[in-house]
Amino acid sequence: MTKVKTMFVEAVIPAIKAVGKAEMEMVLSVIKEKHTPEVYQNTLRGLYSNFSILKLASLKTKSRIDDGLINLVLEAVEESADASDVVLL
Repeated sequence: MTKVKTMFVEAVIPAIKAVGKAEMEMVLSVIKEKHTPEVYQNTLRGLYSNFSILKLASLKTKSRIDDGLINLVLEAVEESADASDVVLL
């Protein structure tokens, strides 16, 4: 990749991920609003568990999964859980 393309990608990717994280948080807030507390808590715990396993598997297998996407979901879930006093582990 040329230096200009690399600089462009490095500048744009964080913005795209920030928007993705905000969208994930919005989805979680709608789930919280539209469902029972139990459904919301189980959704957070399930997402956290599944994406934690995916992150671990990608590290162990050295696969080419975008860690940024996995981390984005984990951060959004953790922040939503913290704001709602939901214990993930």
